[in-house]
Amino acid sequence: MKTPICALLCGWMTAASLGLSCFAAPAATPGRTKVILDTDIGGDIDDAWALAFILARPEFDLLGVTICDGNTPARAKIACKLLHLAGRDQIPVAVGRKTGDGNDYQFSWAEDFTAVQPIAQLAADFLVETARKHSGDVTLIAVGPLQNVADALRKDPGLGRHFQRVVLMSGNIYSSAWSKNPIAEWNVVSSTQDAQVVYAAGLPLTIVPLDSTTLVTLKEEERERVRAYRSPLTHALECLYRLWLASPGSRMTLHDQMAVAETASPGAFFGKRETLPLVVDDQGFTRIDREHGQPVTVCLEPKRDAFMEFYLGQLTRQHLGQ
Repeated sequence: MKTPICALLCGWMTAASLGLSCFAAPAATPGRTKVILDTDIGGDIDDAWALAFILARPEFDLLGVTICDGNTPARAKIACKLLHLAGRDQIPVAVGRKTGDGNDYQFSWAEDFTAVQPIAQLAADFLVETARKHSGDVTLIAVGPLQNVADALRKDPGLGRHFQRVVLMSGNIYSSAWSKNPIAEWNVVSSTQDAQVVYAAGLPLTIVPLDSTTLVTLKEEERERVRAYRSPLTHALECLYRLWLASPGSRMTLHDQMAVAETASPGAFFGKRETLPLVVDDQGFTRIDREHGQPVTVCLEPKRDAFMEFYLGQLTRQHLGQ
């Protein structure tokens, strides 16, 4: 049962009254970037805001959303509802293997949503089929634990040749705003064996690690800019943000959005990109290993202000031509 504030926030405006048609899928054009988003939406708040980023950017052709980690059927409802509010019901949502039964406050936002259902095809099968169908033209953006990507590689170990790029929000190489030493990043350590499969597969891999993402948090005035825009999508983001808040002082770290920005404009929002031979060790650390590591492009030194202006401009339909 929703609380009164949640009911107020999530029920008082209809999509029609906010102009749903402005979020219809753009017509297909040769220059659009085909992407798949693999996400553990519904835990941290950045996943939902990253999906909205993709939906708001007309240069992206979103082929599908795959759901990873924990209570994947419940997570999938959030993705389905966001797509529906954006007028993008045709985009398939594929559920990955369920690894837990946990609940989250954000789940309540979509718990009764039935207008759109996930497809029957499992996430790993969807990844394999879609990558083969559009061989060489698809960028996979994976911003959660890597169960689906690893399962797809187990089905087709040569899958990497079909992806143009694979961009992960993943890992920690040197340090972060949280620690002067590298830590075992959540998307890696929470499913370490799967991460080991992905990092060892020889994919055309780029990572946006904690080294960069922890330096970028949402300011209150930036949140207000999105809230004030009053579209179906930004209204949904504010609903989810309020469900996510642990305290009035909580601030979103824009982990996953930075992976989307790297996909949108490679290298534009980072001062440095290094190619490093990386492995995932048994403790879930992403280590430089010059003997055994696979080459990975690592995005460092985020250009916070340029990124934020680009990102907020996308969400509020003020496209900046990046």
